[in-house]
Amino acid sequence: MDLNASPLPEEDDHEEPVELDFGQDDEDHVESAVEIMRREREERRRKLKRDQPDDGPRPRPQQVRNDHVTQNKIGGYKRVKETPQGWLDCPASGQPIDKIIPSKVPLDETFNESIPPGKRYSSKQVVNKQRKAGRDIGLVIDLTNTSRYYSPAEWTKQGTKHVKIACRGRDAVPENEAVNTFVYEVLAFHERQKPSRNPKYVLVHCTHGHNRTGFMIVHYLMRTQLSSVTEALNIFAQRRPPGIYKTDYIQALYTFYHEIPESITCPPTPEWKRPSDLDLNGEAKQDDDDDNGEPAPSPVGSRR
Repeated sequence: MDLNASPLPEEDDHEEPVELDFGQDDEDHVESAVEIMRREREERRRKLKRDQPDDGPRPRPQQVRNDHVTQNKIGGYKRVKETPQGWLDCPASGQPIDKIIPSKVPLDETFNESIPPGKRYSSKQVVNKQRKAGRDIGLVIDLTNTSRYYSPAEWTKQGTKHVKIACRGRDAVPENEAVNTFVYEVLAFHERQKPSRNPKYVLVHCTHGHNRTGFMIVHYLMRTQLSSVTEALNIFAQRRPPGIYKTDYIQALYTFYHEIPESITCPPTPEWKRPSDLDLNGEAKQDDDDDNGEPAPSPVGSRR
């Protein structure tokens, strides 16, 4: 009997430290934040699995929407294009000057997510707006230095001629070759329209339809009708307020036509120009949005 009983204390001696060690470890161990998070996540997963019906997952519209947003931001499936600085509040167009309509650049539907519905201004909306005013557009002259705003096919597919005269929007006024191309295209178009009872109009735009657009129209007026830069500047300012608002553009016009004004008056910066668009002197910067996108295919002119 003694021999048979002797192993029993040995088994107790073997199990005893295990029980003590286990209990001691359990008392000393404190869950870290990561472990708590993992445990709670695993508990939620198990609970969801228990609650899950056998015929498939329950619809979760909110989760689907969040996944879509996550895919857009991380997966890069969709890129929201931003409008040019100041474009949203810039007036769409001015009044015609010798059948030339000054306008800001129309933006295609790829910009729609960054434009409130009431402020969208696409090629279709341009056409509809001008037709309501009794004007049909037959020629569009694009002075921007990029091709990212719209495809020329938006105009050509509806029978409107599109001419690209790429002009830098920063640190320079349009070059003389670009001015000559502009004046030629407008004169040639007007000549073709003479036999028509209802001659069509020319739509001219840069980014905002003021500085480069005004510069070209003043040159056109000086070469076809007027003899004073001041008078031409005033006409443009009346039809497309506030007119050309960059001093270097105005000075370049006076210099080109060898005029010395008593003083050069530059209109104030438009209200729709954000404070971030002003330089250290409080003056409007050159339109810089054109220089941040895809460059235009040619520096001066491309006709379609």
